[in-house]
Amino acid sequence: MKKTLTVATAALLIAGCAAVKSYSNRGSNPYERPLFYTRFLNPNNPLDAAILRDLSTLRANPKNAAVHNELGQYLAQRGFPKDAETEFERAVNADKSFWPAWYNLGLTRAARGEYVGARIAYGQTLHYRSGHAEALFQQGLLEEQAGHTQDAIELYAKAFRFNHRLLDVKVNPRILDSKVIHLALIRAYPNEHTRESLMYQGTPSNWNQASIPAPDLTSTAAPDKLTPQTIPNTTTHP
Repeated sequence: MKKTLTVATAALLIAGCAAVKSYSNRGSNPYERPLFYTRFLNPNNPLDAAILRDLSTLRANPKNAAVHNELGQYLAQRGFPKDAETEFERAVNADKSFWPAWYNLGLTRAARGEYVGARIAYGQTLHYRSGHAEALFQQGLLEEQAGHTQDAIELYAKAFRFNHRLLDVKVNPRILDSKVIHLALIRAYPNEHTRESLMYQGTPSNWNQASIPAPDLTSTAAPDKLTPQTIPNTTTHP
């Protein structure tokens, strides 16, 4: 884990430089001119209409981090991942503490194989939002892919402690991409794992105490049966 922390620390030092590459000219508003992808948008399509609405908002205020982040999500859905990444970068440029955009930036970078940049983005997410379970899980995937199995297990375990729902494949489909989830579960819930493995039995709903036959104390049961113990009489008589 120390190696991971060292890499993460170094990455955070250059996070600012990595995030601002989309602003080659800070004095200009990039939304004042038509953007390439707008030629493919149809105003009658609800998703395209939402993109055009956000572009209009950013034309008036290009420093709105929340709108940058929303536009990035729309562009990713529309099939423009590079433009989506640019919007997430602009979001954190506008507000470096805006952790949702840092997380989304990590996802887009990881998706195109830019793992160093993804680690930076996830690290910033956790810097501004300590205990962000999804970011911890995504970091775990990166470490597992890099062959750092123990680091991955620790990250997964932390993620599951913060959010149990990440174990649900419907909520988190990428859980299927890991081969060490079972080890992370043991790390995350050692006490719960032990207690659950005991598998105690409850009383059946139709159980009737009165139906239990009383023992027959007068019968001469065989020696291998359960019978009351006979206590020898050790009293001596004169």
